[in-house]
Amino acid sequence: MKYCTTVLVLTLLHGLLIGQIKINSPYQKKEDKSYIPDSNTPDNTGTNAPADMGGDEVLIGQVVQDLFSAMNESNGNKIKSLFAAEGRLLSTNQDGSINTLSIDDFSTQISQSAKGSLEERINSMEIRVDDHLATAWVEYDFFYNKNLHHCGVDAFQLYKGSSGWKIIQITDTRRENCVAGGRGGYIGEMLDKWHLAASDANASAYFGALANEAVYLGTDASERWNKEEFIAFAKPFFEKGNAWSFNARERNVYFSDDGQMAWFDELLDTWMGTCRGSGVLKKQSDQSWKIMQYNLAILVPNAVVQEYIKLVESKL
Repeated sequence: MKYCTTVLVLTLLHGLLIGQIKINSPYQKKEDKSYIPDSNTPDNTGTNAPADMGGDEVLIGQVVQDLFSAMNESNGNKIKSLFAAEGRLLSTNQDGSINTLSIDDFSTQISQSAKGSLEERINSMEIRVDDHLATAWVEYDFFYNKNLHHCGVDAFQLYKGSSGWKIIQITDTRRENCVAGGRGGYIGEMLDKWHLAASDANASAYFGALANEAVYLGTDASERWNKEEFIAFAKPFFEKGNAWSFNARERNVYFSDDGQMAWFDELLDTWMGTCRGSGVLKKQSDQSWKIMQYNLAILVPNAVVQEYIKLVESKL
């Protein structure tokens, strides 16, 4: 199909901003800011920039969002207006080659695509500003006709001229072995598989997800195990063929600025009722993630805390 060819050539941006914006500006001495818009936003027109961003950062973010909107609307003229006359697009390929696309060709191909068929969901965006130069580093998932097609990074370069901020260049990477939601989605999928491994009594997969120096904190005050101790505790449960079944109904994932550490909290449906799990993961030298700590807690509704305290005291 003609539109499939467009997707393969372009690999570019569009859609709903659902990730995190970080701002770094050495001239304004601003602290890094983070913004996590509502992932349930129903439209594809972009999300307003947070009010505490600096003036240039707001304008840069708006240029990026305007490009997303123009692509979703198949508006080639709007796309042209966002680029400098010298602007271009580059795609880096896994074989080391580079594809170059002019703004005229890009805008023409986008204008020929069906409205709403190209959607790029942004997982994170970092903006850096130095005088009249700016960059925006964007991690994305690309959807074609609602289906996840590829993922990667879009690296924007912009400059500030007499008519405001314009895009000089966008360079992207592409991968097809993607998990929707970017690195946060990858962590979520990993944790889901980890819990499933316990339900399936797959000891190799379950304990393999733990770092060698991992610590597991159970619901009892005495339950603080290193990896070796936790394996010894859990071994009889796994040998029965069904250790325990935890299903996450809600999860929040966060990352350190250097992207090497992640932490999360999750609400779990368990045989004990609703529990909260939280933990820390570390990226390994092979780019995989390992669980450094996991903390499991039984949740007690506020309305019954007094009764709970009395019950616990009566059993001590």
